[in-house]
Amino acid sequence: MDLFCQVKTSTMSFLSRLCPQLLYQKLSTNNPMSNMTGRFRSYVWDPALIIFQMLAMQCVYYTTLGLLSTLLLSFGKFPPSLHYLFDTGAVHYYGAENRLVLVAHLLNSIFGAVALWYIVQRAKQCLDFSCTLHFFHFVVCWIYSGYFPTRISWWLVQLVCIVLMVVIGEYLCFQSDMKDIPLIGNKADV
Repeated sequence: MDLFCQVKTSTMSFLSRLCPQLLYQKLSTNNPMSNMTGRFRSYVWDPALIIFQMLAMQCVYYTTLGLLSTLLLSFGKFPPSLHYLFDTGAVHYYGAENRLVLVAHLLNSIFGAVALWYIVQRAKQCLDFSCTLHFFHFVVCWIYSGYFPTRISWWLVQLVCIVLMVVIGEYLCFQSDMKDIPLIGNKADV
């Protein structure tokens, strides 16, 4: 047991000379108060979490876009089709069915903002996730239609959807961040 303590002490002294920050971290994690005084919202980079959040966002995006398109197109007596979701020529303001698809995209950005608030929960990452989501949508549309999207109306709708999703998502995230932290059992309630 004594040999173990000596090896541990000499190793820590050697490491503290190489990296003083390592010794500070080692001592601060042994402190019983370190669990109570942790860093506020300190996150480490977790690629698996980011990938699953992105997958969840894509699933919510296409599910709500499909449901909204089906619902709105049923009001106009148009049959639902994947053409309305993925063909870039279907999103413009000429024709009743195309206007309904345009409205579905705009309404879907509100649902996307709520998904950002629920899944991502960080105002800083709303722009990143929204742009990534729409980039993947751009790639899927390009593959589905077989040609590069050249319609200005499609690009404008996507830009407006990104802006709406980011602004509303950041607003929702900021509102939940600004909520009071409830303190239970304190004497400040006097």
